Amino acid sequence: MKQIEDKHQKSRTKLIAFLNFETEHQRQNGHISLANNYASAGNSFSRFLKTRNKADISFKKVTSHLVADYEAWLQNGGLCRNTTSFYIRALQSVYHKAVRQGLTEDRQPFSDAYRGVARTAKRAIDASKVCQLRTLDIRNALLSSGDYEDGKRLNNMQHHLEFARDIFIFCFCARGLTFVDLAHMRKTDITGNQLAYVRRKTKQRIEVQMEPMMQAVIDRYPSQTDYLLPILTKTDNTEAVYQQYRYALGRYNACLDMLGGMLGGLKLTSYVSRHSWASAARQQNVPLSVISQSMGHNSLKSLECNVINKTNHELLNNVFPKAERVKRMDNVRNER
Repeated sequence: MKQIEDKHQKSRTKLIAFLNFETEHQRQNGHISLANNYASAGNSFSRFLKTRNKADISFKKVTSHLVADYEAWLQNGGLCRNTTSFYIRALQSVYHKAVRQGLTEDRQPFSDAYRGVARTAKRAIDASKVCQLRTLDIRNALLSSGDYEDGKRLNNMQHHLEFARDIFIFCFCARGLTFVDLAHMRKTDITGNQLAYVRRKTKQRIEVQMEPMMQAVIDRYPSQTDYLLPILTKTDNTEAVYQQYRYALGRYNACLDMLGGMLGGLKLTSYVSRHSWASAARQQNVPLSVISQSMGHNSLKSLECNVINKTNHELLNNVFPKAERVKRMDNVRNER
């Protein structure tokens, strides 16, 4: 017990030691993503300190000059502004925890560092491309590439690509649902024709009317667990669930990259479906306020939910021709 207390006291005097302590604390509390963010920032700052022949520093030595030097070191390493901002914000978060615990006075060492989020390249595709993706003959595209012959390897890749495509379409139809929210969604989140969930990022409750194309995806990929779709299977261990999610996200993005290539070099990632829905809504003159509310940026009243669900239904009817909607649902029924 005394060794643990001594270790705890030591962790409260220097930045890296305290950061490592907080990382483990967050991990034990099930905040795996935050713990990983702290760990990444700690590893980065430790490498910076090694260039100065130091393993750790006391809180009083964390000055605006030191942070400026660290920021310059990151930039000289070729990192973009958003990546440097990520590390700075993580360190600032830990520093502020030390301030709140009375371990150091707040010298505001991060006040001059860039901590924003710079705009990135456009991540939306035109609605017509979303429709093309939905009707893409993936098997034929794989055979045409010459990299796959008819057999088990072809069938396996076809399954992964079709699953990724259908996840993308599901997220688009669900008003820009994010992959992380879909992956963790449970069957109990659907009541009648309403899908209700809480965004993991903002903790905002969102209700989406189930559309036929969304139900078709659920029917095509029955889950053997409590999850709505077979993206995740683990439920009993927070760390295991997080690692499985990270693997699933990586595979999803890899499959989207292949699908984008099949469509002439489109840049497809897990966020494109969300941005594409917003772009499609804007092109159909949906007010920005409605788009923002639809995507969970603001709270909604019951009447507003009904209006937004109707707006989304009309948008999908305009994006996807009726013949294609019927064809895809018939294909799902034939696969059962």
